[in-house]
Amino acid sequence: MSIIGHDAVGYVFRTDCDREGWSYIGQSTRLDAEHVRSYFGSGTNITEAIAQHGTEVLTKRVLASARTATELHYLEMLHIAEARAEGVLLLNGDFGGPRPFPTMQRYLREELPEAMMAALLRDHDAFYRLIAENRGQVEAAIDSASSITTDDFYTGYERDLHALMDLSHPCPACGSPVGEVCRTNSKSLTKPHNPCVNHKTRPRG
Repeated sequence: MSIIGHDAVGYVFRTDCDREGWSYIGQSTRLDAEHVRSYFGSGTNITEAIAQHGTEVLTKRVLASARTATELHYLEMLHIAEARAEGVLLLNGDFGGPRPFPTMQRYLREELPEAMMAALLRDHDAFYRLIAENRGQVEAAIDSASSITTDDFYTGYERDLHALMDLSHPCPACGSPVGEVCRTNSKSLTKPHNPCVNHKTRPRG
């Protein structure tokens, strides 16, 4: 596993499942050794894969470390694009970057419309080339997507989760009913009940 720089704010990693023939590329800002060793990703598809197969069949390697949040998002996008251009079967549902995803799409379309066109056409070679050759414009889109208000972020994030999550059973952890996303701090009377990814104890269909 590659060494994470001492001045890093986060790192980009790749999780491989050779037995099933898929990979996942993600990012993390948790730099403690145990988390780096044991965290394989939290996207919807890989979460379900881990729930089904466990982590014993997985291998993880660090691809790059980043010194800023913008660089972290960019490097995640770059490595996802490169893997797709190489024909890797990825469990990633999108091209990476800050959430919510439609916001990132909107700002990338403004900054680099040809990249969004390549993404829509699933032209992986062209998308990778454009992301690699136009880092400044991509990072400008990342900065704009990262600067939305908290309310707008959670509105978009909840929309993403409704589209991606298995909500066919209620969640015993936070009490969210069928069809509703899981919530943070659901037992607290004072903390915000923001949308979050499915809790591990939520049954899946």
